[in-house]
Amino acid sequence: MKKICIFTIVAKNYIGLAQILESSIIRFHKDTVDFHIIVADEFPSKEQKTPDNVVCAKPITGYSEEEWQDMSFKYTLTEFCTAIKPAVFQYFYDKQYEKVIYFDPDIYVFSPLTKIFSALDTHDMVLTPHVADPHPIYQGEDEWAICVTGIFNLGFCGSRNADSTKKLMQWWRIRLTGQAFCDRTVGTFTDQKWMDWAPAFLGDKLCVMRDLGTNLAPWNIFEREIYQHDDHTLWVRPRHNDGDTTPSPLVFVHFSGYDYKMLLKDVISHQRLSNPEKHADMGLATQIYQDALRKGKETFLAYMSLEYSYNQYDNGCKIENFHRRLYNGLKKEGYETGNPFSTGKQSLFHILQKKNMLVKESIDKLTPKNYSDYGKKLSMLNRLFHTLYKIMGYHRYPLFIKSLHHFSQPESHTFLIPKNSFPKSKQQGHPL
Repeated sequence: MKKICIFTIVAKNYIGLAQILESSIIRFHKDTVDFHIIVADEFPSKEQKTPDNVVCAKPITGYSEEEWQDMSFKYTLTEFCTAIKPAVFQYFYDKQYEKVIYFDPDIYVFSPLTKIFSALDTHDMVLTPHVADPHPIYQGEDEWAICVTGIFNLGFCGSRNADSTKKLMQWWRIRLTGQAFCDRTVGTFTDQKWMDWAPAFLGDKLCVMRDLGTNLAPWNIFEREIYQHDDHTLWVRPRHNDGDTTPSPLVFVHFSGYDYKMLLKDVISHQRLSNPEKHADMGLATQIYQDALRKGKETFLAYMSLEYSYNQYDNGCKIENFHRRLYNGLKKEGYETGNPFSTGKQSLFHILQKKNMLVKESIDKLTPKNYSDYGKKLSMLNRLFHTLYKIMGYHRYPLFIKSLHHFSQPESHTFLIPKNSFPKSKQQGHPL
């Protein structure tokens, strides 16, 4: 066993993508790093053949059966994969690795990780901020959105096996059992937002790595320019003159939000960036990543067809995100729903079916951009609010508007479920 462990967490359909990350790391650190792929869900058959470094999370993370069932139901795929992250860190600490590092599966390493390893010689944790420098004239994504999602990007987290990180992981783990939702209305964003506490807890034991070549991503490409060195290696320099002017080797890129299947077809498609080709230099890195995807195409596509285990009830019907949060609301209020994946007569599924909350076409992907006649429906809603204003008057209307914040959380709509459907537990719901 080596002294350094690097791991990623995926649902089984992303194993192929994780192996592309693995190939980029092993290229530089084959003799010094153990790489592990942790699978958050389960394989349909125990006979499923996988590489030796592919490990299912459930047996190694130490959650009780009740905790696992609760978390895997109430959280979406992304929320669940991030919620179990501190437990996996703990597992590798127990394996006596000296340095344990996490990477998201959609990261690709372009040069040695020596700076990170060296930082962990003198610090207990290494984190990278979404943006490295203050920009008086900000030209990136919504600055406030980054405040909401967290100062640090937890697609990467480097740690040393030390007392301070063991305590931090236990604290983090407890919070994520109940608060790993992506919910801007209450200020949570999966596991990530919680790490805003790291500077307070770790002090000078935390290294905030502002190196421009580390964790380059769509949200910071506006401040970083990729260029090719004389020896054909990729480097990064400031795009503007309002920050650190020191160039750095490109260490790793976080290809978050890209459509990886489309990349195989030479089509740049991104979930959030309306114009991903705005910064043409990003193509220098993207081209290398595309080549790696093509090289691993067979394995990548073979796993991509596998269904996420916790995406449906036991009869195969899809679990909507609204169902997950209603369930969480019931649990917080102290109601015992039984196995939430069950579709029996006394189940949550049965109640949702009675309430016409099971639909053929999923509503999870509806947004103002793809919802038909959204502008017209918004105009109708405005007229409704105008009528309410006339009825309530100025003195009551502002209070009514403030109260709507409460109803923006699905958990606040448990009144849709008859409360006599489930028994009350002796203990009152979740502590967090």
